Amino acid sequence: MANPAVFLDRDGTLIEEVAYATRPEDIRILGGVAKALAALAQAGYKLIVVTNQSAIARGMLTEEDLHRFHEALDDRLDLLGARVDAYYACPHHPDPGDTSRADLAVECDCRKPKPGLLLRAAEDFDIDLTASWLVGDTWRDIGAGQAAGVRTIKLPADAAHDEPQPPDAHPPTAEAASLAEAAGIILGAARQAPAAVPPAPAPVEAPEPRPAESDAEAPPAEPVEEAAPVIKEPYEEPAAPAPAAAVCARCGQEVATSDLARGAAETRDGFLLCPECLARQPRDGSDRLPDDTAGLLRSILLELRRLNRTQRTSSLTFLRLAAYIVQAGALFCGLVLGLAGEDRAMFIQIGIFLQLVVLALLLLERNS
Repeated sequence: MANPAVFLDRDGTLIEEVAYATRPEDIRILGGVAKALAALAQAGYKLIVVTNQSAIARGMLTEEDLHRFHEALDDRLDLLGARVDAYYACPHHPDPGDTSRADLAVECDCRKPKPGLLLRAAEDFDIDLTASWLVGDTWRDIGAGQAAGVRTIKLPADAAHDEPQPPDAHPPTAEAASLAEAAGIILGAARQAPAAVPPAPAPVEAPEPRPAESDAEAPPAEPVEEAAPVIKEPYEEPAAPAPAAAVCARCGQEVATSDLARGAAETRDGFLLCPECLARQPRDGSDRLPDDTAGLLRSILLELRRLNRTQRTSSLTFLRLAAYIVQAGALFCGLVLGLAGEDRAMFIQIGIFLQLVVLALLLLERNS
């Protein structure tokens, strides 16, 4: 049986819009995103991120950098009790003059507003496109969803990020102020779906004609007008009030200043959580294990990822070994030969030069 899915744009929909986000430090998950993703996943929707990443064609990051970026996003969503099933990214850019990789300067079928990413995911995950949705903040997202045959919800976007509505563009199925509101529309439409197609009425046999009781002609029967289909407004969750101080990173609700002052709400793992979400979020390093198997496996996976990152950063790389060797040469020239040698000035200059080489090697090792 085919699966329904919600296709999600990344920048401006899941995380804050940053021009060509390339580093995990650029990730800022929008309020209410985690709760919306968890609700959609619980309702049985596959969650597929579809994103244009022309920064790869422009030479601003590599495919490996993008993979690490999405791993970091997965880790942060996991801390908030949410997940996505897969990421599909288009690395191409059609303008060769604006790219540094000739192999990616092509007209492709996956760069939104073309539907290639959605169609590829539909084949991989056996997705029923007629039962699926796309949520995005640009007209490129809406165009891709409509070309793939899914229903669409448009979120607001700033003018610098989104282009004006194309003159031939069809309006989206709905509009929402946030992913949380969009999730309410999707779940509300799913609840209304069984009533949308009523069963066909059983055929009614015409009654036998009866003799008229009087000579008076019976009044003509009033024509029964066919009831127009009732279009129900999509279900919308009530908009959250504007936060006075801050909002919870998990549910997007307002965090009162009084809760912060008395410690009922606090920052956990780098995220501000309200009292209700804080009670469901175990402390980092606490002795209490998750009650469910999925939570336990998630904790083990996060710990393995953390250990892997620690081992990678603490291992002795070639660049660091070279820096140590050059550092020894710099100390020898600058201190030993510079103080005891005959041409002290020359050896001190060589030591300073070697010290600069050490700094350059360490910078290369840090950025590699």
